[in-house]
Amino acid sequence: MLPDAKIPLLIAQQIPALSPGMEQTGPVTQTIRTFTAYTKQLINKGQLQEVKKCFSMAGVLYRNGSTLLKNAIEDVFLYSISPFLEAQQYIKESLPQSLKHLRNQHLKNTLC
Repeated sequence: MLPDAKIPLLIAQQIPALSPGMEQTGPVTQTIRTFTAYTKQLINKGQLQEVKKCFSMAGVLYRNGSTLLKNAIEDVFLYSISPFLEAQQYIKESLPQSLKHLRNQHLKNTLC
């Protein structure tokens, strides 16, 4: 399992453009908020390759993270990018299968 304290460093290493923002984050939820805001900017700019990198990173964090990190990915990241996934099919197709499944579960639960 990835230690929560190392998440900002890990994100900064994989996504260098986020390095300055990761130095100033505190709790893991704030780190994921910063990561989410960056991902949304990339979506708005149409930078699909970078978006895919962020989606892949989110998948790795979710798969290997603590319960707190998983909750942040579910509640902050997936919730915030969901409108983009509905509006743009090519963005939706870029989401890793594990996160697609998780999102579908959330959608199913909210409809019940």
